[in-house]
Amino acid sequence: MKFTILTTILLLLTSFNSFAYQKEIDKFFQLYEAGKVTDAVDSIYSTNKWILQKTDDIQNVKTQLQSLQSLVGEYHGKVKLGSEDLKDRLVYVSYLTMFERQPVRLEFVFYRPKEDWVIYSFSFDDTIDDELTDFSRKRIIGWLKGS
Repeated sequence: MKFTILTTILLLLTSFNSFAYQKEIDKFFQLYEAGKVTDAVDSIYSTNKWILQKTDDIQNVKTQLQSLQSLVGEYHGKVKLGSEDLKDRLVYVSYLTMFERQPVRLEFVFYRPKEDWVIYSFSFDDTIDDELTDFSRKRIIGWLKGS
């Protein structure tokens, strides 16, 4: 009985710790969707004291993300494309955000050097349509060869 309780507690703690980065992403989107773009960027970077030393880079991200709506139109939501975990130490999470003019991909990479997850990198781009085209062409060619 004690073993079962201990095992359950350990699994819950591991599970909680493994997905702590998702709480940071959710907080980012909550702020972003409320129109608080700079707060969203500050929030996601607040997990890593080393990145905070790159104030010019962070300001550049804030400026670019703030001007995004003027380039691609109104924000209409997000879809999680997926994630990839490397040995519960490094995780990549990708989102597709929908704007009036075009989609934009947001990418979060978190690193866990000890117990806590910290943001390792955050980026966004609008090249996902090019990648989708290339991927689709390769799949179609592969299917044609297999026929």
